[in-house]
Amino acid sequence: MHTLHRHEQWHPGEAEMHRRLGVPPQDNPTIPGLPSAYALWMTRSPLLALGTVDRDDRIWTTVLGGRAGVVRPLAEGVLGLSSAAHLGPRGDGDGPGWTGLDPVLEALFSGPSDGRVVDHPGGKLVAGLAIDLEERTRVKLAGRVFRGVVLPDRAEGEGAAGDGAEGDGAGPSGTRPADPARVDVQLALAVEETLGNCPKYLNSKAVRTHEAFPRLVGDSLPLPQAAVDLVGRSDIFFLSSRHRDGGDGDDGGDTESMDTNNRGGAPGFVRVFSNDADEGVVLVYPEYSGNRLFQTLGNLRTDPAVGITFPDFETGDVLYLSGRAEILVGADAAALLPHSRVAVKVTVEAARFVADGLPFRGRPLAPSPYNPPVRRLAREARGADGRSGAADGADGPEAIATATLVRSSRITPTVYRHTFRLSPDALSPRAAERFATLGPWRAGQHVTLDFSAHLDRGWSHMRDHDPTSLNDDYIRSFTISGAPPEPRPARGREDSAGTEHAGALDGVELDVTVRTHGPVTRFLARRDPGSALTVPVLELGGDEGLRASDQDLVVVAGGVGITPLMAQVGQGAGPGRRLPVLWSLRADDLPLAVDLLERAGQAELDVTLFVTGTLDASGQDDLETLARLGAVVRTRRIRKDDVVGAGATEHARYGVCAGPGLRRALLEWLDGEQVSLVSFDY
Repeated sequence: MHTLHRHEQWHPGEAEMHRRLGVPPQDNPTIPGLPSAYALWMTRSPLLALGTVDRDDRIWTTVLGGRAGVVRPLAEGVLGLSSAAHLGPRGDGDGPGWTGLDPVLEALFSGPSDGRVVDHPGGKLVAGLAIDLEERTRVKLAGRVFRGVVLPDRAEGEGAAGDGAEGDGAGPSGTRPADPARVDVQLALAVEETLGNCPKYLNSKAVRTHEAFPRLVGDSLPLPQAAVDLVGRSDIFFLSSRHRDGGDGDDGGDTESMDTNNRGGAPGFVRVFSNDADEGVVLVYPEYSGNRLFQTLGNLRTDPAVGITFPDFETGDVLYLSGRAEILVGADAAALLPHSRVAVKVTVEAARFVADGLPFRGRPLAPSPYNPPVRRLAREARGADGRSGAADGADGPEAIATATLVRSSRITPTVYRHTFRLSPDALSPRAAERFATLGPWRAGQHVTLDFSAHLDRGWSHMRDHDPTSLNDDYIRSFTISGAPPEPRPARGREDSAGTEHAGALDGVELDVTVRTHGPVTRFLARRDPGSALTVPVLELGGDEGLRASDQDLVVVAGGVGITPLMAQVGQGAGPGRRLPVLWSLRADDLPLAVDLLERAGQAELDVTLFVTGTLDASGQDDLETLARLGAVVRTRRIRKDDVVGAGATEHARYGVCAGPGLRRALLEWLDGEQVSLVSFDY
């Protein structure tokens, strides 16, 4: 947020982000001061995230509270903050005030001190976020702290670690007590502005107080593995930023304001890009669709300094980070974090990882319906070469071809086969040139198609009727289920500029076999066979997966995960050998097995089916057909003894192409065996 005494409603960083991301002119909804309705609501809020700047000019963020009343109105426009904490007097030569493991409290309780009272005559710049995770409500605030008071705990004199606790945790010599005392802290905060925020991406939690026994695990880089694991399972973090405009602020002479907010999503939505001495500690997270004020991004655009905290609501562990942020837009974002239009890359410069450092715990209740699926880094994708298919400087991925839907057929009630015809993009000479270099795909590879022109309805702030669509880019990758085409001479074709390009895939048809689940596959299933549908092709490639011709291979598949094998039927499993296939599928999907075996023939596959669900009359007919085609059918779930030892020799290798649930079971059963995983994490 930023103060509204300026003539402009948006500071230059915010205005630049609005222009960059195409936000139409709008008024700034930030409210000067502290409206009584917000003040009343805050008395019921159990948590307050708080950000400030330390004496080394680093930004930090913390989370305080645990019960309703962490902040209360003291006077008009003034809030009182009260929370449990662990602080101790600074050592000789370290200046006046208090120190501890929480970098924000350490910064707020440093300075001129009269015993337990610390005054900030000009006001210490802060920003906060009062948040109720159980109700999914939050209000941002910004202002200044003028006074802080450290009150002794009821059992003053007892160490923070308490009886039997691990009270290690001393920081650099002389800067932090090894055993800070359990105290209560109070702060007087003059609120300059407030803003209510929406509930999107807030995962509901029931919060309660908890007696903390903080212990410093580490305050150096790289991060300890426990801290990396905390980031990997977090579904929320809090971040603070600032804006400087060259004015006469009391903090550093040119700071105008600060902002504290949260980012949330599914566990793991923040990705650890690196955590080593060579590349440093770098985190990446996607910016999901929000209110388009871009107050945080606007601040980061003019001053990249950022303070982040990851709280673990179950253990009380907390990771404090301070560093610098880089905003990535369009192709730059997609190249690092595919399917993201905007991403933020944070380079960590300082850190503290504290075990049991939070004065509260939280029990998960329900995830936000707005959470998109976790987006993996390009470097995390199996078989990916780190390239996104985006052109330098483009606003998004660039097409390498076009695909026209020529027919669709329903195989089962929920599984369809869609056939597309490939051709160069006649409107893009660059794309046509790239298309001319493409050769036939290999079995098990995938195609990435962009349906956004047909499905994207543009921006809206909330869509309670269809929440996941807010961050859907409608770009989908499907395993190619049709056999690669035979090599043939390339044909020429002229683009709109009259330049001729050759393409070995020009006019080639490509099959994908998919289950109808989600907006894109539903859209394809509803298409009128006579209506034209052409979409851009963004990628054609990826891992080859498994080769049915490999000797000693056993394929274990689940449902429509069989698609990597579909592209290879008819090509033979090798001289004198039928490929063993163990396939778990639902009764409704039996026609998919019939389809595969009719195309393969009995001499190619040795299939054992494990069928679950209720068989109707049609299913019984399918069983008879499958038996005639040579399949062995078991009407039960697949078991460990079905899989282990299924290879013809002791050197058997297992190719697993299944969803997460079955894949986990198979990896456990096949521990110690040679296993190749076919990844569907595109």
